[in-house]
Amino acid sequence: MQRHLKIDEKVSLRIRVGQEDVHYAGGIVDGAYVLGLFGDVATEVGVRFDGDEGLLVAYKNVELKAPIMAGDFLEVSCWISKIGNTSRTLELEAHRYIKNVGKPFESSADYLFPPELVAKAQMIQVVSKECQRCLD
Repeated sequence: MQRHLKIDEKVSLRIRVGQEDVHYAGGIVDGAYVLGLFGDVATEVGVRFDGDEGLLVAYKNVELKAPIMAGDFLEVSCWISKIGNTSRTLELEAHRYIKNVGKPFESSADYLFPPELVAKAQMIQVVSKECQRCLD
């Protein structure tokens, strides 16, 4: 199988945060929500780089920089910064590019340019040698 991703090449997903994701008063989602999105985009990185989803070993340096709210639009990005024999160090960022502001109307929202960094982290992912199916 051919490799479809290079080191430092970003993979992104975009998502709208739904009302069903709210955990706290005021329409705020919990911090674990963005970690789930990080896991999703990291899985795509693993498949495109190794032909395998890989396994999460650890999150490092998780920073939740701003609350995420229902109605926000997020772009979650991931890229490989370091390769070992079986380990991959992944960099993760979540940016809000549309923010639900609720004023003057409940449906009012702002397009943010530049997007606002709401979370970042580093992930260590492992793909065993026998599961690495992609060639350079």
